[in-house]
Amino acid sequence: MAALKEQKILLDIMDTSRMVLSHLDLDKVLSIILKKAMEITGTRAGSIALYTPKTATMRIHAHKGFSRGFIPNREWKVCRGGLTDRILKSPTMTVLNSTTNKAFFTNPIAVHEGIKSLVCVPLLVDNEVVGILYVDDFTPRKFPAEDLQTLEILSSFASIAINNARAHSTLIREANTDSLTGLFNRRCFEGVLDREFQRAERHDREFSLALVDVNDFKKFNDTYGHQSGDRALTALGEAIRRAVRSTDFAARYGGDEIVIILPETKLSKAYRLFTTRIKQEIEEGFEKITNNEFALTVTIGIASFPRDGKNSRDLILSADRALLNTKKMKYTTSIGCARPVAAA
Repeated sequence: MAALKEQKILLDIMDTSRMVLSHLDLDKVLSIILKKAMEITGTRAGSIALYTPKTATMRIHAHKGFSRGFIPNREWKVCRGGLTDRILKSPTMTVLNSTTNKAFFTNPIAVHEGIKSLVCVPLLVDNEVVGILYVDDFTPRKFPAEDLQTLEILSSFASIAINNARAHSTLIREANTDSLTGLFNRRCFEGVLDREFQRAERHDREFSLALVDVNDFKKFNDTYGHQSGDRALTALGEAIRRAVRSTDFAARYGGDEIVIILPETKLSKAYRLFTTRIKQEIEEGFEKITNNEFALTVTIGIASFPRDGKNSRDLILSADRALLNTKKMKYTTSIGCARPVAAA
């Protein structure tokens, strides 16, 4: 009987390892690993949570066996002296055959759920804890040594999956990001713009598009050199990332020109956003690197779908014409729209 169990566990481990190596969907991989961990230990609940050091929070990415009330509480702050804090500081497996009278088992959600025994296995990447695999039960129990050994193996698969997902995410980000400004690149922008047109048409919504051009950038480059020009473009990217909303999409369109998609935003609102915040943030960013020796400024052209263009080409041309007209007429605001804002 024991030999059959060992054989099944070995097959489960082999299946899990193949799955980890062939999938990049992290949550799916973690869900399968969690299911195997619960089957091997015979526990009735479990979860895998990942740790974010910047915010000192844990977030559940896979779970099974808990009540509906438990599910909404996917994210929690790590409390000093609590169970999670202990694991993060001393990354070794923690086995609790009974949670009764454990001073560090204080998470009110876990206590309310009725967890009476559990195993917590840290997930390590480069010797840093990036998450924890939990298997839980609602009655006190002992966990056989062979089950704990198998959990260690499964936790290593989870760590591999996390590392693979991170590496893949980094590759995707690098492929879609302009290295100088830190904004998305033109190829990525074109794909996002196509999807925004489809979404806006399907839901009968408006959106705006803005082109941002640095005035006299060639003169600045010729005067102070390309390294200073690069610093200016870096400052431009940083300022735009600070200024735009989380729903907006900014990309380097080419040279010193930036394009920004503003979803669910009419022309008049887009104009207000640039006049009240975005343009000011950009030019304040320039001031920090130029020391008032050369006042870098920007000109902005804005157009909106569907009135100023019903496809990518026409909308970009409308924004570009608005930008060029503004440059020619030297408006003090340096912000132009494809049509009068009052009519937007």
